[in-house]
Parts: sequence; C-alpha cells; structure tokens
Amino acid sequence: MEKFFIVKEALKKVKRFNLTGRTLEFKINPIPTGKEPVSWIKEAINEVIQRGTDGLAPEDQVGFSFCSKEFKRGDGWIRFRPVKEVSRDDIWDMISGVYQSNSTGFSTETFCLGVTSVKMPAGKGRGRLYNSFDEECNMRRGIIVINNKDNMCLPRALVVAIAYVNKDKDQTKVRRDIGKIQTQQAIQLCTSAGVVIPEEGAGIPELQQFQQHLHQYKIVVYGYGGKGREVIFSGSRKGPKLNLIYHEGHYNAITSLTAAFVCVYFCEECHVPYDHKGDHRCGGTCPCCQQSPSCPQGIKIRCDSCKRSFRGQECFDNHKKLHSLGKSTVCDKITRCDDCLKTLKSGRKHVCGEKYCKVCMSHVPQDHLCFMHPDTRKPELKETLFVFYDLETRQEKVLDDGSVLHEPNLCVLSTRCDVCISEKLYFCQKCGFRLIVHREDVIGSFMKYLTEVRKKFKQVIVIAHNGKAFDHQFILNYILVNTDLNPELIMRGTKIISMKMENVKFLDSLNYFPMALSKLPKAFGLGDGFKKAYFPHLFNTIDNSNYVGPLPPLEFYSPDNIKPEERDKFLEWYEAHKQDEFNMQRDLVEYCISDVEILTAACLKFREQLLDTGNVCPFTEACTIASACNKVYRRNFLQPNTIGIIPRGGYRWKDNQSKIAIQWLLWLERTREINILHAGKGKESVVHGVKVDGFCPNIKEIFEFHGCYFHGCEKCFRQGRDVPLHDNQDETMNSRRESTNIRMERLRDFGYTITEIWECEFRKMLKDNGELKTFLENHAFPPNPLNPRDCFYGGRTGNTVEYYKCKAGGKIKYVDVCSLYPWVCKRGKFPPRTPLDIC
Repeated sequence: MEKFFIVKEALKKVKRFNLTGRTLEFKINPIPTGKEPVSWIKEAINEVIQRGTDGLAPEDQVGFSFCSKEFKRGDGWIRFRPVKEVSRDDIWDMISGVYQSNSTGFSTETFCLGVTSVKMPAGKGRGRLYNSFDEECNMRRGIIVINNKDNMCLPRALVVAIAYVNKDKDQTKVRRDIGKIQTQQAIQLCTSAGVVIPEEGAGIPELQQFQQHLHQYKIVVYGYGGKGREVIFSGSRKGPKLNLIYHEGHYNAITSLTAAFVCVYFCEECHVPYDHKGDHRCGGTCPCCQQSPSCPQGIKIRCDSCKRSFRGQECFDNHKKLHSLGKSTVCDKITRCDDCLKTLKSGRKHVCGEKYCKVCMSHVPQDHLCFMHPDTRKPELKETLFVFYDLETRQEKVLDDGSVLHEPNLCVLSTRCDVCISEKLYFCQKCGFRLIVHREDVIGSFMKYLTEVRKKFKQVIVIAHNGKAFDHQFILNYILVNTDLNPELIMRGTKIISMKMENVKFLDSLNYFPMALSKLPKAFGLGDGFKKAYFPHLFNTIDNSNYVGPLPPLEFYSPDNIKPEERDKFLEWYEAHKQDEFNMQRDLVEYCISDVEILTAACLKFREQLLDTGNVCPFTEACTIASACNKVYRRNFLQPNTIGIIPRGGYRWKDNQSKIAIQWLLWLERTREINILHAGKGKESVVHGVKVDGFCPNIKEIFEFHGCYFHGCEKCFRQGRDVPLHDNQDETMNSRRESTNIRMERLRDFGYTITEIWECEFRKMLKDNGELKTFLENHAFPPNPLNPRDCFYGGRTGNTVEYYKCKAGGKIKYVDVCSLYPWVCKRGKFPPRTPLDIC
C-alpha cells in the first residue's frame, strides 16, 4: 500500500532555467491505527521523493515545497539542486522545522508536498544514428550538423557559428573539421573560457560560462520541435547571434533561422516564424524608421520628402540611411499621401478613396462589395503519394468504467503514387512495395514508414474508412504521446475531419461517401472481384492468435449488430461454411487486405471520376464531399460577379458609420437645434476632399466622432502603440492618432470649426446622462440591419411543455425539421450579385 497519493500534476514554466518543468503535488495518506506517526510520515516522504525523482538524470534539477493552510509564517521550500545532491535528511529537517514553527500538531490531512523537476539539456555525443532530429538537420540547409564522437558538441557548434558569423576564410574547414581545425578551436575555446565539459555533456551552466567569455556575441539555443518558438537559452549580451539547436543531448549550429525552421521570415525579437509580412506584429521595431530596437519618443521632425513624422534626429537620420543591400532608404519605400493621409509603400498603386481588398486582391473603392471568385487553379497531381490503410484490433482489456480498450494488432496499407497510380504493379520504383503488412508495434511501424516515405513526395494523403472515429484516433494518440509533433487538426466534436503534420494529411473516406465499406463495390461498379468478407472480430485475442480449426462460434461474429437485411445473408453463409478451416493468422491478414483493396479501388475510382468531370482532386484539394463539390462549382460553373460575399458587418448605410456615432450626431441636433448632414440621413459630406462624420454648412461646423480603435485613442490603448495592427500592418495606434491630428489640423486651416468627441467619452455620457438615455430610447432610430447569416443558425429547440408524464396509451410527439440548411442550399433561390439598396 502506497503511503501517499498525487493531488495534482502539471507543467510549469521555471523562470530560473527558462525551461518547462513538471510539478507534482502529493498528500500523505492518513496514519493507520497502531503506527508510530513520525516513522510513518518519514517513510511516506521517502516514497514521495522517490516518486518525484523517478526518470530524472543525475544533472536534472529538482526543488521541494511544503505547504499547509494552517501555516501562519509561510510555507517551506528547498531551492533547486541536481538530483544527485538531493538529501532526504535535508528535506525532513525542512519539513519538521517549518511545521514546528507554524503549527502545534502533526496531521497528514492539512499539509501537502510539492516536487518540481526540470530536465536539463546536456549535450555530448551523438544519439541514435537515425532519428527525426538527425534526419531533419541533415535536410535543412540552414543547419550545420556537428559530427562528433566526444562530449564536445557544444563548443564545436559555437566555433562553427563564430566562423560563419565572422565570415572566416577557413569556415569551410571549421565546418567539416578538415585537419582537425574544428576540434582544435573547440578545445581552445574551452581552455580560454575556463569551461570543463562534464562527462554527461554541456548544459545551462556551461552555456552561461561560454556566454560570459564570448561577451561580444549573443548565444541563443533553440529547442528542436518548436519551430523556433522554444528557446532553451538566450544570453543577455548584445552583438552578433550564435544560434544553436538542441535535442536529446546534442547541439548543432544554425546559419539561417528561416531555412532551419522552414519559414520566409523569422522575428528574432519574439522568436516567431511566419511566411507573410502581415502574419506577425512586433513592437521591437520602430514604426517610423523601421530600425530595431524601437526609437524613444522625442521632438517630432517632419520629412518633406516622404511627408512622415519621426521621433527625433536619430530616428530621422535612420530613415535616410541606405538599406543593407544599398538600394533604397525607408524614405524611398514608405510615404504618406498628402491628400488622404494614408501611409503608402513604394511600388503599390494608390488612388485616394480606394482601399486594398484582401478578398479581391486589388485596390477598390471604399464602398466596394466583394464577390466569390472562380477558381482558376489546376489540381496538384505530381509528387503525391496516397496511402490507404486499415487496422484490426483486439478487445480484451476491460477499463475501470466497464468499456473495452481496442489495441491494434495488425495494419495493412496500400500505396499509390503519381507514377504508379494507374498501373497494376506489385513494386513501384518510386514508392516501393504497394502492399505492406505490419504485425509488430503496429502504430509505431506505420508511423515510421510514413516519416520515411514522406521525404520522397511533396504531399502524402493517408486515408482510412471511418478513420475520423477509429483508425486516426490511434495515430493521434501515438503522435501526442511519443513524438514532439504538433498536428494541425480539423475536428467535429471528437472526430477527426483532417489531421496534418508537415506534408502528411490524414483524411476519412467516409466524409466523401457516407456508406459502409461493404457497399462501395456496388456503388462504384468495382465488379465481383471486390467483396467484403465476414470476420469474427471478438475472436481476435492473444489466446486465439494461432487458432486453426472450423469457424469460431456464431457469437464471435456479433450477429446482433448486423443490419436485418444483411443478417439473413450472413446466417446463410455461416451455416454453409461453419466447417471450413479457419486460420487466425492467415484469415486476419486476408480479411484486412480485402478491406484495404476495396477502399483503394473505391477512392481511386471516385478521384478519377471527379478529375474527369470536374477537374478537382477530392483528396488533395478538399477534406469532405461538401468542400469538394464547392471546389467543382467554383472551378467549372461560377461566373464572375455572381455570388456576393456578405460583408462582416452586414449591409449597412451608404457610408460605413457606426450606430453610436449617429446617436451622438442626433443628440447634437436636438440639444443645439441644428441640422447636421450625416450617414443616417443618406451619406456623409466631403469637405475639401476629406469625408467627415457630420457637417452643418450653415455655420461651417464639422462634427467628428473618433472611434477609439480606428483613431488611436491614447486612453483606451496605452500599451503596444507601436505594434503593427492585425488589420493593417502599415499602421500602428500612434500612426492612426497622428493621421487623425493632421486631418483635423487641415480642416481647421480651411476655416472650419470642429467639434470632436472620442468613443469612450460618449459611452461614459450614455451611462451618466439620464436625459440622453431617455432620448435615444424613444427616438425612431434606424434599427440595426439584419444579418443574413443569422437565418442559417441551427440547433434551435423549443419545448411546449416543460414536463409531461405519459398516460397509458398516450404518446409524446416532437416536430423535427431535418437538414434545413442543405435543403435550402440545394432547392432554394439565392439572389445573384449584391443588393443595390436596402430600406
């Protein structure tokens, strides 16, 4: 009997090491009657220490805490120390000392022990010769693999990185260790830095020593599997960066972060990879001069060339400097339009009053409405491998809740690549054997095959029938438990619609043709050569694995779970063949092969038909039959400017003015007894080329309602004011505020009086001003426009009676409108184009 139980287990960021650790919280079980309390608790604490340090290496760090709700003087704790230095006596002394100073009794019900452990990186020699880390590092041109047989991979990686950063004329020799130059420089680095590499390899202490010695550089160590987001060590120094990658005891050098982490851009400030400039917003770069770090606010200086303002002389000078390639300056690249005050980038077409539409991918008028675009692309058919597979499982292990655990004991897969997809072959020169059987370590062997074969192709499509609820679940569990991969999932509840890792995508054929596997041969006209057999799944046990004899008893086929129309056929078949020889090893494989062959033939037939009729590959371009049909329609039948895309805010007034702004203008009309032209009455006025929220021409007064987000309110948005905005990477909160100020100054220069209010100020008025609230509640204000998307929401239920007890002979009825959305999509009429006017 264990003397403790685990209350909580969680991952925790340990700032001291900049690593993620594991925290275990224990409670001691009550002391049995007749046991000596102190001895019992000592033994229990020893067991807790043993449990908390299980699986840790001697150099891993561990810390202990001792807490109780009865403690008045604080909890007790022991600082992090290597596992090899943990002393049970020290822990007992800490516990007894804290308890004596805080409490009067010793009860196991009131205190708990916490153990936090951190696995420390320790780099030495090579790990397994063939593993995903080695394979990926060899494949990435931005990583230099350190091939060593000693424990010096860290200093070797550092001298390689230094040679690359300094563009050393001997960097090739250093990289390849020609003439042992890499070895010599690594030893020299250790000597000059005073670092002795432990036998188990270098870790955080050695990295800190090297960083202190290499003060002119900044050492950054990335963890493998995080795509650059996981930083194990980052030196505090400034200067050229020595980037390394670490995994399971080995360091390699990084020469290109974008190549190493497979991205177009990499932000070294935030450690974030991204592929498009608009995908990452960083506050580490000055929005004015584009230099890093961001320039401090100073006296503003305006540039007459680009019409932009800068934060001081240094910021101004920076924007005039040539780019590192010597071709242009920031002043040449970024300007501000004198008329509409928009920030522009060179090379982009600009017309005042237009905006760039991300849907249409062109510059369009402000009141532009988008349309769904025809798909003009061609399906990607080359460099593609299709893998069709099926799993057979045993059902022997009964769980605590009474359910039975499925454990795979067979995997059969069939492959087709772009070379052999239309050929009848046993072996393909590109994808290898087309039929593969895995009997041992079924899921592990299958995943190992996929990780190997995926290197030969741009994309690998893996398909199983009902994979979303069965086969793919085993794959997902394996990925999460045994690998560092982070799959991209599209789920429907707990069912996997699509699962992607790197260039491998898992799909379910049931999402394309929702019918039993046995129905596929007839549905696709595959002929009599394809017929699903019967198999006694419940007979698939370890004890029966070598069974040879007549067919197993009827109950092992689960006849009660077979549909009535099929059950009669099965019983007739069983009666005719029950004395036939049944060989578990042979028949299990043959049954699984038969299923995979049916699946392969049906999927390829479906793919061929859709390519011939619609020029769409359903598996590489879609993940369900609905998305495949949408692709067929857009590629073959959709005419330009036919189906309008409803704007995110719906169809509103002619000018996209907010309801709250109109409320303010209506209130001003009432309190000041004037007539204001605004969007609620028709459209906004344009004064000297500038569109304004409200305008009273009789008194030459302009009214401006500043939305806090769109105009850069300094009260509401105090943090991150220099961070590029997600909806416009060319703008920040500060730049929006600056544009607003310039716009107001220009209108004043023309002699107009301007009345302004910020959104946050008017919202406060709505709370505090009772007269204003009463006015708006009683005003015939135009209602919010209807959102057409609302009519397609489902899942609505309405019971007419809360509770009803059915009497003898009575019935309880309900009305169910089934599948209204697809019915409307198929049979309903949709208006073409976009509405011209909505009342």
